[in-house]
Amino acid sequence: MTRSLNGKLVIATVFAGMVLAGSTAFGQEPSQGTRLLPLRVSSNKLPADEIARLTETVLAKLGKYPQYQILKVPDVDPMDLMVDADCTDFDAQCLANIGAGRGADFVLYTEVSDLSGRFQVQVRLVDVKTRAVKSPEGGTEDAARLGEFVAVAMERIFGPEPQPEPELLKVDIASSPAGGEVYVDRDFVGLTPVAVRLKPGEYTVRIAKVGFKEMVGPLKVEGRKANVLSMSLSPVDIPVASDLPVPSKQREVSKTPWYGTWWFWTVVGVVVVGAGTTAGLLLAPGHHQTGSIGLSPNPSLAPKDVTLFSR
Repeated sequence: MTRSLNGKLVIATVFAGMVLAGSTAFGQEPSQGTRLLPLRVSSNKLPADEIARLTETVLAKLGKYPQYQILKVPDVDPMDLMVDADCTDFDAQCLANIGAGRGADFVLYTEVSDLSGRFQVQVRLVDVKTRAVKSPEGGTEDAARLGEFVAVAMERIFGPEPQPEPELLKVDIASSPAGGEVYVDRDFVGLTPVAVRLKPGEYTVRIAKVGFKEMVGPLKVEGRKANVLSMSLSPVDIPVASDLPVPSKQREVSKTPWYGTWWFWTVVGVVVVGAGTTAGLLLAPGHHQTGSIGLSPNPSLAPKDVTLFSR
């Protein structure tokens, strides 16, 4: 085994950035179901078991990017694929031809070389349609860290690993009495009892029901436990008609009937006096008398209120 595999090499780690070949732009953006063909890792120094291990590292890393449909790795050595494609080098044109022959949209080729006692790792992603290439380069200090370095180089191409969506957890929400409208952070989710699925975290739950006081409370959704929330609704106090206050003026009016008020008998007295005076004048023509009338403001004396005084 060489000195590099004994872990005695000291190699500087260098990232050259993005190297574009065959196009000034990388080409089409990957979409869901984009077919990607990974080739076996190629090396002029590493043993077969180490090559197999690095190839598995590449496949495991690709599995973190769901937008790609990963095609089966060809069983043959990449050098044989190059010969079959009538290529003289693993350039963009050659890799694109290999990918086109296998129905791929992209081809990923990883090469580990030992150049004068230094490991050089190169990962290339080729757009089959445009022949554009993404290829960050670098090295590693220790042969045992080759897998780590390959994974880092792939993130330079594909970007950080997408974070999986958190698992939705079941939450049972109930109220007493049932039939309350449930709102989770202002979103209506149904009538109690109701089961909803929420991401782990903290929420505000509001339950409303006609005839009952609205209830608001916190909800903390956690994994590995039963998430249950129950609220007791209190009825709204509605005053009955007998308890309502009666206005003072209405009470006063209700105590005295209309025919016992002073103004009613005053009007009657005026009408009677007027009628009597008119009758007297009509029965005694030429005989004129004068007098006065007296009215009492006391309603109880109203029927006796008319008093005539002659002069």
